[in-house]
Amino acid sequence: MYVIKKRGDQMLTSVVIPTRDVADQLLYTLFCLNLQLTSFDHFEVIVIDNGSTDDTQQKVAQFAANFSLRYVRFQRRLPFYRLVNEGVVQSRGSLVVFLASNMMVPREFIGTHMQAHLHDPRLVLLGLDAKRIYSVYDPRFSAKQHEECSSWLEQYPQIKRPHTPARILPLLEENQIASGLPFHLGLPCPEAQRRLAIQRAYGSKMEDHHAPWTLFTTEHVSVPRETLLRTGLFQALIRTAMERDMGRKLWKNGLHFQFVDKLTVLKQERVLYPATLRPEGRKKRRSS
Repeated sequence: MYVIKKRGDQMLTSVVIPTRDVADQLLYTLFCLNLQLTSFDHFEVIVIDNGSTDDTQQKVAQFAANFSLRYVRFQRRLPFYRLVNEGVVQSRGSLVVFLASNMMVPREFIGTHMQAHLHDPRLVLLGLDAKRIYSVYDPRFSAKQHEECSSWLEQYPQIKRPHTPARILPLLEENQIASGLPFHLGLPCPEAQRRLAIQRAYGSKMEDHHAPWTLFTTEHVSVPRETLLRTGLFQALIRTAMERDMGRKLWKNGLHFQFVDKLTVLKQERVLYPATLRPEGRKKRRSS
């Protein structure tokens, strides 16, 4: 039997955010969590840093969080499954929300996940709608990203412009995020469009979908912590296979898969490196 433990009338939720070399995007994500309507006593955030070489550590240390924020750093880059497993082990909540470090979320994000799991303790709540946004200008963008970013900025004069093409520059102001402005300026997200098409065909609960576990991704999903521990943590596989393996195990253990149809998140554009430039580390060195 799976039990959702509550603190008062609410459960404690642990948001697990793996990250690497996206310090400015991560700060925007954390700032969005500072704006949550849910009481800050009812959730914690655990940032798992996979050997970032930028100033992630300093910026997280300087961030004034309204919620309990813990930072765990690996000195060398490790396979992704090690990060999410570390997040589960470090978490104290009954509910674990996996969230990408470049994902901005609306004010009702935590509350929506909490309420869904209070209603159905055997639920896997999957991310659904998302838009893309250029929250940070980076000179290392691809030619396609440079072109799209320039075109996007031309449409929205209220967004800051890069002063020089040679420097990284955060483009959003905190007051703009607090007002909700960026959520009205998003670009289409192909993966979200695919999920929305599945929702239209099968409904949010996907009751007739033959393999809902294939939609499990750690960019935006919530699962009861006890379920993760009983099912077994993530396996040492490449990321997509690792996520599908976990989704399949949860599905075979009788959990219900459902899209969260009340949330639209913003996926912040980031520099994309070829896989050959992203070697996996072998040794674990951690400080927190």
